[in-house]
Amino acid sequence: MIPNPQYPLYSASLTAFSGQPVVYPLDEENEWGLSVAELKKSLDVARGKGVDVRGLVVINPGNPTGQCLSPDNMKEVRGS
Repeated sequence: MIPNPQYPLYSASLTAFSGQPVVYPLDEENEWGLSVAELKKSLDVARGKGVDVRGLVVINPGNPTGQCLSPDNMKEVRGS
């Protein structure tokens, strides 16, 4: 799973290794924050399509947005 927007290296790496990107949105209205609800929604959609999700990329600070996740948000992602 990779964020959107994201640094192109992540999607290019997945393509190089025959992987399939599963994109989760960052919330521009919330300073490009990460919503665990949106993360889970993207995961559920991918699994519903038969995608075997094997990893999660969380970029902190974000590239290209520059956002920094709060400690509470990091704990929320880790616990999900």
